[in-house]
Amino acid sequence: MNPSTLLSRRDFLQKTGLATAVAAAPLILPSGLRGQNAPSKKITVGIIGCGNISDSHFPAILGYPESVRILAVCDVDKERRDESAAMVNKSYGSSDCKAYADFRELNRRSDIDAVFVCTPDHWHALVAIDAMRNGKDVYVEKPLTLTIQEGRALVDAARKYNRVAQHGTQHRSMKRFHDVAEFVRNQGLGKLDRIECYIPPNNRHCGATWTPEPVPAGLDWDMWLGPAPWRPYTSLGCHYNFRFISECAYGQVTNWGAHYLDIGQWALDMDNSGPVSVEGHGEFPSSGLFTNSTKVDFTVRYANGVPMHCRTRHDGGGTVRFVGERGWLDIARNKMSASSNDLLREMQASGKKIQLPLSNNHHENFFDCVRTRKMPIADVGIGHRTTTVCNLGQIGMVLGRKLRWDPAKEEFIGDDMANRLRGRAMRSPWALI
Repeated sequence: MNPSTLLSRRDFLQKTGLATAVAAAPLILPSGLRGQNAPSKKITVGIIGCGNISDSHFPAILGYPESVRILAVCDVDKERRDESAAMVNKSYGSSDCKAYADFRELNRRSDIDAVFVCTPDHWHALVAIDAMRNGKDVYVEKPLTLTIQEGRALVDAARKYNRVAQHGTQHRSMKRFHDVAEFVRNQGLGKLDRIECYIPPNNRHCGATWTPEPVPAGLDWDMWLGPAPWRPYTSLGCHYNFRFISECAYGQVTNWGAHYLDIGQWALDMDNSGPVSVEGHGEFPSSGLFTNSTKVDFTVRYANGVPMHCRTRHDGGGTVRFVGERGWLDIARNKMSASSNDLLREMQASGKKIQLPLSNNHHENFFDCVRTRKMPIADVGIGHRTTTVCNLGQIGMVLGRKLRWDPAKEEFIGDDMANRLRGRAMRSPWALI
């Protein structure tokens, strides 16, 4: 089955260009904000989205029993939210953690300081903005948002409501990535020639046909879809698999690209800007449920002439390579190598002229900033710029032509179709307001 409600590559061009807001009842209702001061005692937390990505957050947050406490969880899948609440309560030896089906109820609790947004990508902006409007600091999983326009709206909300807002690109809190970015920023490789980012291939696959299934008991499928176009339920298109369907996410471009393109941005001192052009030619499914690229290949280029090339690598995990006149450096989560040992020794030496901020724990950095009101290591402004690079790659591959980008105005130059793809319509009653 290939329902017309699904976004094929052709549909993506036709439908996602309609970035006008849906005329509907507003999602986010203003409410009385709590004070902007840091919590005086324990930081109280709510977690929205109890799926795969939240599994990395529960153990970390539960590891701070004296200073942080989870008071609430939320998921549209009853089984998942009940299991998560039970796990938290067992850890604390209490029954204080409550489970919610609607994120708005959790966000309106006056006793919660911070919210972790761990939903599918198409929900990130709406949930996070609603939380900030209700006085919460937020930790938003990567990618920050589904579209460029959503990202700008989220950052603007963080500034308007004076909220601490961390993006879940935890490589920023891993010393090896910090050291490489700092070394490149200090011209340790000499004149930089290029950056090569490699991301893993898709780890889920779907055939050309699929069959609608009954919605499982306890799952609110309409709420799971939320602002995404309606389609019949199938287990192939729910939970983890959402990332391979373009109405909900942009595949490995944003799943892994958000991590490794982020380090390229950091090393290039582009946290407040971005590239000036993009071109790419990805491979997309011609039929079936999954619509995101099966092979990623795009290049963004910066004003200083340095290109950053992102592509699928089938013989390993994610990595980023910096190539300069003195050699190259490779960096991944579990390894680091260079064209010479001298480069590795120099990279680890102290006393560099340009010193980048250092965080050794992404969660701890967020909680420290909730208390001090300082900007976190991966503030959402930085996250928006990185996610924009991912979006530029996606749009470049979909359109299949070179595009010029103005990072100051956050718009394509002389290309109306590309500019329409910076956002998308939302299904009623949801709207980005």
